[in-house]
Amino acid sequence: MVMESKTTSKTSCLKALLLKAWRERWTDLQWGINIKTVLPRGVSGDVYNLADCILQQAVVGAGANQLVLSYLRHSLSAQLVSHAAVLQRLSKYNQLNKVHCVFNLLEFLEGMLPGVTCCGKPEETVLATAILSIVCWLLNILLQCKGTPHLTQKASFLLTTLMNDDFYVSMMCLARYSDPELFSETNRKCLELGASLAESDDLFKCVKKLENIDVNTLSLPITSEKWPGTLIQCWLEVKLVGNPGASTSSLSEQLRLFQKLKGFDGPRLYAELMRGSLLALYDVNQTSHESQWGAFAFLKVPHILMELTGKNDSSSIVNAVELMLQHSPLLDAMDANSSCSSLECLLGELVKARLITDTQIKHLLEKRKAPPTLKLDTAPAAAGIPKVIICAEPTLAGILKTLSTDYHKIQDPLLGMLHQVLTGKSFELILAVATVQGQLRTLVARLIRFNECSKSGGDKARAQLFDISFLMLVAIVQNYGANAVLDPDGESLFEQWVRSCMVERQRPKAPEQLLRLGDPVTVEVLLQQFNAGETEFKSTVKWQDVLFNMAGVMHEVLVAWEQGALAPSDVKRILDAVRGRMCCLPLAAAAWLCAYMRTAPQENLLKPVNMVQQLLAPPAAEEDSLRERWQLTCEIIRKMQRDVQLPLQTKSSHHLISRQPAIEQLHSAWSAAIRRGWLDHSSAKTLHCLLDTAGPRWLVSAVVQELMKLRYRDQLQRGVDLALAAFHVDIGACTLELLTHILPQMLYNDLQADSLMEPQLLALAYLTCYCVYTAFDAFTEEPEEPLAKVARLNDSMEDGSPMDQLVSALRQLLIIFEDGIHEGYITQQTYFAFYLIKGLVEVKIPTANALLAAIPPALITDLLRTLPELFTYPILLHLHDVRSTHGRNNMAKDLCVLRNYHLRNVSQESSNV
Repeated sequence: MVMESKTTSKTSCLKALLLKAWRERWTDLQWGINIKTVLPRGVSGDVYNLADCILQQAVVGAGANQLVLSYLRHSLSAQLVSHAAVLQRLSKYNQLNKVHCVFNLLEFLEGMLPGVTCCGKPEETVLATAILSIVCWLLNILLQCKGTPHLTQKASFLLTTLMNDDFYVSMMCLARYSDPELFSETNRKCLELGASLAESDDLFKCVKKLENIDVNTLSLPITSEKWPGTLIQCWLEVKLVGNPGASTSSLSEQLRLFQKLKGFDGPRLYAELMRGSLLALYDVNQTSHESQWGAFAFLKVPHILMELTGKNDSSSIVNAVELMLQHSPLLDAMDANSSCSSLECLLGELVKARLITDTQIKHLLEKRKAPPTLKLDTAPAAAGIPKVIICAEPTLAGILKTLSTDYHKIQDPLLGMLHQVLTGKSFELILAVATVQGQLRTLVARLIRFNECSKSGGDKARAQLFDISFLMLVAIVQNYGANAVLDPDGESLFEQWVRSCMVERQRPKAPEQLLRLGDPVTVEVLLQQFNAGETEFKSTVKWQDVLFNMAGVMHEVLVAWEQGALAPSDVKRILDAVRGRMCCLPLAAAAWLCAYMRTAPQENLLKPVNMVQQLLAPPAAEEDSLRERWQLTCEIIRKMQRDVQLPLQTKSSHHLISRQPAIEQLHSAWSAAIRRGWLDHSSAKTLHCLLDTAGPRWLVSAVVQELMKLRYRDQLQRGVDLALAAFHVDIGACTLELLTHILPQMLYNDLQADSLMEPQLLALAYLTCYCVYTAFDAFTEEPEEPLAKVARLNDSMEDGSPMDQLVSALRQLLIIFEDGIHEGYITQQTYFAFYLIKGLVEVKIPTANALLAAIPPALITDLLRTLPELFTYPILLHLHDVRSTHGRNNMAKDLCVLRNYHLRNVSQESSNV
């Protein structure tokens, strides 16, 4: 009560002083001097409703009293009252029938708007609401004073001024969430006013903008680089080398993220996808990877496009193809390689997916002018990979249908079909199509069923069916990994053999453990049979007994040879019998020999290597069926050799062990990709190998060092895209290493920090924010990670989910920046912190508010005070969480700090003039 009486008493004094000033016609300077005798030192007039008192006195008559308004103007300039209080009081004036008063108040508001801000903490939270209140008042005038043109014109002008100013728009966004009732009222009036305005009217656009005002009203445009880009093609190479069976939905989601990061529109994204897949296919022409990329380019890409666009956006697809037509050298090279029109094949598949129409195809093909020197052969014998791949699609459907029928009814036809599949490149094509269509697991499951049905009995047809299905299954597992195609709890013979005996690069098998799976009696029987040169087995044979005892047979032969009990000719006779008619036997024998050589001393490797080479010799029998099976067997055994990294084997560009230092391998792959603007298949495999050998920390460090060597902006843009794609060998682990080790070391190591300058600093900041968002998105999906990847993540993180660790790593990095900013000092670290935060805001994805919440508010304030010229209102608007009270308070404070900086600049420019 005492406090209220004091306030009332002080308000009465102010009113009395105001009356005296008006009677004696004080100037605004006299008012300023005398008001200080009433107001306590350091106390705002808002406490005593000073603005309210002055405005009440000003609007007593038919028109506003200009002398009294001058007192209010002086009080604003002297910060005796806040802008928020004046705006709130203006917005409450409802005597709109007093036309002259209203017009005078609008003029007063017009004079206020260029300088509206707040300078004290209590005002920050109410200024936003006051601005929205004054907007609501202007809408009232427009609705209720339609018969008074000069009022509506002035109100329209002021509303347009407010809606075209980023500061005011930001404040209104803030008020939308801090005062939902006021926003609802404003929105209702916008709808009412908008209904009476023409769409071409500028005021209509302002009213619509106000009606839908939100954080995204002030957009942060991302400058899209020139066509064609680098990211999508490089990412496709790295992604599909590591996971050729990636699902359509996961690829589509990743592409949507890249679209947001890079600011691509729909046609640009679709064109990058089509171009990237064709470029990757061109790179692997006439290699074993051609089928895989052909299936992706002509069968998978249409499905991805369907997922990205839906079925009602054919115009975007047409625009994308027209963009592709600008890249005619690639299409010409593709057509020359395949002797057919690759574009026509791709468009045909887009029609099947109902993405475009036949009429649109005709229009696009008319635009495609092949060079006169290019002759396309339409004969079936000359069909290139596009047509072969498209023809393989129904073939796969037929094989799956056949494999789903009863084993006993189709044993002989099935055997003929499987032998036909192994001829030429048919098996490779079938696997490629099954992979891109997500049918690989189905194919494996049905092959396992037939393999199980034929695992006992020695008649020729049954034995061949077991042999060929076993070989095909091993080849599939070897190429795609057991995790990708097998049930971890499967109990079939094949699945047990894979878990126990198969040579896999990242799952070594102990040779002694393989020996324990055998039976000494069976080993002795097999040794006698092979020593006698017999290749036939009894009709009662059980193939699991033979396969699991081949390790024991090879062990006995090797020991006997090393001790001199067997001569080389004896070893050759035994191994020739092993590879007599069943290809699964030399395969099982080579599996144990490779497992043994993985751990054997260097001096003991010569004999087992020679045994494997003997197993690879062509068989004596000349049956056509055996010849096709034998070719596949040799491919499998050679891959086993590569997987165990034998030092005596022939050179290969994809070995983990290389005579060339790792840094030189990376530099070679990086330089070629930067020069050409795309990544080849061999370089993508090199990146995966380097991750496995050197780990994510080394890989990230080496890639960043290569990026920092680039000097020109277009090169740096390409380098950022290439680095982001390269980190997709394991985006989670690479991003965590970047945040926790590489960046702190680069930025706070004096030897390295001094070399960080523009534009490399900016490129590194954007690479970091791209990696953070991409890793966050990957962790959000939470796929089943391979064992090696999980181990890498565990090595680079503390306890907690990967997503929590990512947010924590980002927060720790930003805290380091916060501690390193000192007032008056601007360093590379300061600029990097700003560009990183700016990048995080610009490419923000809707689900990643947790990442922006990791930015310490104190860091934003420090950067704002240190580098105010780099900040904009849209950056601050997107940076804070408007849905939380804490976020709104911080946003209001930072918006006013930036506003005051701009007002000081305007004042200085005016004084200089």
